[in-house]
Amino acid sequence: MNTTTRLIAALALAGAALAIPSAFAATPPTKAQSVTLTPIAKSATRYEGTLSNKHILMVLSQEGANFGGAYAYVKQGSQERPRWIDLLGSAKKDGVVSLVEKVNGKVTGSFSGKIAGSGFSGTWQSSAGRRLDFSVSAVPATGDLAIVAHIETSGPDAKLKRIDIYRDKKPAQSFPSDADIFTSLEGLHYDDRDVNFDGYPDLAVPVENGEQLHWLFDPAQNRYVTAPASLQGINVTSTQYSTDEVYEEWSSGMNIYKYVGGKYCLTQENVVSGEAGDDKVSEKTYPVSQCKGKR
Repeated sequence: MNTTTRLIAALALAGAALAIPSAFAATPPTKAQSVTLTPIAKSATRYEGTLSNKHILMVLSQEGANFGGAYAYVKQGSQERPRWIDLLGSAKKDGVVSLVEKVNGKVTGSFSGKIAGSGFSGTWQSSAGRRLDFSVSAVPATGDLAIVAHIETSGPDAKLKRIDIYRDKKPAQSFPSDADIFTSLEGLHYDDRDVNFDGYPDLAVPVENGEQLHWLFDPAQNRYVTAPASLQGINVTSTQYSTDEVYEEWSSGMNIYKYVGGKYCLTQENVVSGEAGDDKVSEKTYPVSQCKGKR
């Protein structure tokens, strides 16, 4: 075999070696890092106080000048679940916060007052015109929290390996995980909205395919506990206190789940199909007694 023939053969073998994946090819190094998560939205404020001579609990979220949430009459020391009345309103330029309350979609009263420091006070008025004073104070539900995610990356792949919870700058809890993450680490956040409607903020972290991992805050233990399997994976985008419902919305539809008996039951599916301007909405409903899960 002459020199030219040997060179051609060597090049051919080299090309073949490059074309065939090798089981011993180098794999991307695994990198571990910790990310302190930011909340997806401003945390809701839990208030406790009185409306006239009755004790009330109020939960309010604020986005700009807009407020939303609910309140309930409570008996001190009672373990009963609050019976929530929805609130919706806004703050005016003079600082007065006006909130309308609704029961079954019907306006039944309103709150008007000012938030100063940790207090919110003013006047409640019924739909019939009866006026009563109210005064509530913000009560931190879970302390000063920091949520830290421990991530492992290998090339373009990233996995959530652990969530650490710090309360008042001290380690409080740790939850192991092994979930894929499809969002950028810069966009990783946590959601602390109340999804079991007890007035305490819960915890969710987004993972693969727009889904979420969930933990519920247990005030009796002063700790987070793993949420029911029926909630895991649901991407909660909004909630409604008065009906104990969580909503999962996306570009072409929406699922509604009702929290009942410690489970999250699918009660309605809405799917949008067709072109813009000629789109159609198909709706399916399910009785709570069947308690269907995520579909």
